[in-house]
Amino acid sequence: MPAAAPSSNERQRLAAVRKAKLMGTPAEARFDKITRCAAEITDMPMAALDLVGEKLAWLKSVYGFHGIEGLRKDSYCHHTVLGNEICVIRDARTDPRVFDSKLAQIWVFYAGVPLRFENQQVGVLCVGDSKARDLSPEKLKALRDLASDAERELRSVKLSNSQIALAGTGDELDMSARIDLATHGWNRNAIMELLTQEFRGTLAGSEPIGLLMAEIDHFGGLAEKYGRAAADEFLLMTAIQLRAYLKSTDSLGRYADNQFMAVLPGLTGKNMTFQVEAIRRAVSKMNVQIKGAAILLSCSLGCAVSQGGESRDQLIKRATQDLYRAGLWRKPN
Repeated sequence: MPAAAPSSNERQRLAAVRKAKLMGTPAEARFDKITRCAAEITDMPMAALDLVGEKLAWLKSVYGFHGIEGLRKDSYCHHTVLGNEICVIRDARTDPRVFDSKLAQIWVFYAGVPLRFENQQVGVLCVGDSKARDLSPEKLKALRDLASDAERELRSVKLSNSQIALAGTGDELDMSARIDLATHGWNRNAIMELLTQEFRGTLAGSEPIGLLMAEIDHFGGLAEKYGRAAADEFLLMTAIQLRAYLKSTDSLGRYADNQFMAVLPGLTGKNMTFQVEAIRRAVSKMNVQIKGAAILLSCSLGCAVSQGGESRDQLIKRATQDLYRAGLWRKPN
């Protein structure tokens, strides 16, 4: 793909990207709301919000497809961050800027609005379709308005310090190794590392932490009946529901094939009960549309709050035992 012209202030732009502290971090509910709204108001099947780093376009939030990152040189957003105006590609297959991109047959139509942080273009809110088309002036204006909402969110860092620190370690090209593609959250190794860091804080005398375990009920049978692609949709739906009821300072990761772990720092037993009950109601009945059919999902939950003198693994054991008891209770006779 032809390289985009170099930015005249690339050093300052990349400094702003780093200061935003979002590269390498997983999906957050606040950004997922924006990409979902962007797709709905423009009547597009795909939407994304990404940060354009030195080497990668980091997909902070996606709608209508699975993705975590893309090489900057292959990204249409690489062109968008070079200007102040919305970038529209009506047919990527014939557009001289991107016609030979590996995305040209997938994102045939593209409209992206640059996102500014610290007076620099650091990312893009974009929508797309697999066919050539256009957007009306009214829908383009609505997309710009949503981009303003996204910029306000960029100015607010809500992840925990441990999550930011983990995301910032290593090279850009290594960041995706900590993210689970199906759920757009932390993977097992990352969530265990985050629990370790938070647990060290607990031992050092900070507030206790809560640990939540969630398991999709009867997942094996669902995956066997509906296929792997459907199983990934089940996982994503569960992750979205969990994120909606967790704080951004909480860490959510995929612990096993059909299990999630959430690390909730600063929770007392009483507050844990209230939060878990709200999550329990949200995930007790979830409808997922698969090939026109509504599939009912449910989850079992287990939780524990750290106690003085116990190890990290003992905390996991207590939360897992609570999850196991909940799973037995939910099993049909």
